[in-house]
Amino acid sequence: MKKAVIEIGTNSTRMLIAEMKDDEINVIKKDLITTRMGEGVDSTQNLNEKSMKRGLEALKEFKSEIDEYNIKTIKLVGTSALRDVKNSQEFIDQVRSQIGYNLEIISGEKEAELIFKGVTQDLDFNDYIIIDIGGGSTEFIWKKRDEEEVNIKSIDIGAVRLTERFIDDKNNSLGRNIVDDISTYVNETLNEEIDILPGINNLIGVGGTITTMASIMLKLDEYNPESIHNYILKYSDVNKVMHILRKLTLKRREKVKGLNPDRADIIVPGIIILLETMKNLRNLKLRVSDYDILHGLIVES
Repeated sequence: MKKAVIEIGTNSTRMLIAEMKDDEINVIKKDLITTRMGEGVDSTQNLNEKSMKRGLEALKEFKSEIDEYNIKTIKLVGTSALRDVKNSQEFIDQVRSQIGYNLEIISGEKEAELIFKGVTQDLDFNDYIIIDIGGGSTEFIWKKRDEEEVNIKSIDIGAVRLTERFIDDKNNSLGRNIVDDISTYVNETLNEEIDILPGINNLIGVGGTITTMASIMLKLDEYNPESIHNYILKYSDVNKVMHILRKLTLKRREKVKGLNPDRADIIVPGIIILLETMKNLRNLKLRVSDYDILHGLIVES
């Protein structure tokens, strides 16, 4: 049976149409629209009218695609930006009245659980750390060798949130002082919030920042899941790319091959989260996964 799932994130709203066959996910269609729902959320704790309008327009577009497949099973969730705001019910009501979908806002822990279900559909390791860098939050899921327990943690650091907090003019290149300020903040937050013992060998990365890094390294003209899935990112390469990008103005950054122009203004803070995480976890290599929360929603729905 075909299913459709949608995640409304801080930076983008994404849709996956798929079906389960012999416990494997058969992807039929995947789409993304940059809606920037988290615009201003870090300072105001409210969704603004423009972001809600962008979100509704994206959902209308996705609904028309879903209706073409005559799909009845539809799951719609909201993550970091929507759970951080005071006026989420207003948006939930608009979605129900204008689109006809029920929107569920999930906790950071539930988000991490769904990421785990998605990524582990194509993961065959005894020990691992999964990191998902989003627009408003970053999720960590880890399992130690010979232990059954899977640990889950969600932290309020994300590419959009840090961009709004630390960067006053997104059009300019970023000075070393801004990079240092973001790095220090991320490192301090990780030390306060995450207690992962070293010795876990496999670092798995999902989310737009990480898949974009792979796309940049591969110099892709357009997103290619097959090329990106299982690509290995090295700390030295990620660090080099970050410094190249931060020295560019926004207009020049938007022209970098492999980088979606809609993500160009938030990519550097996102990469800094990745770099500080790799250092903190003492793991200088990361395997990129194209499987994520959308696949987890397919499994669960």
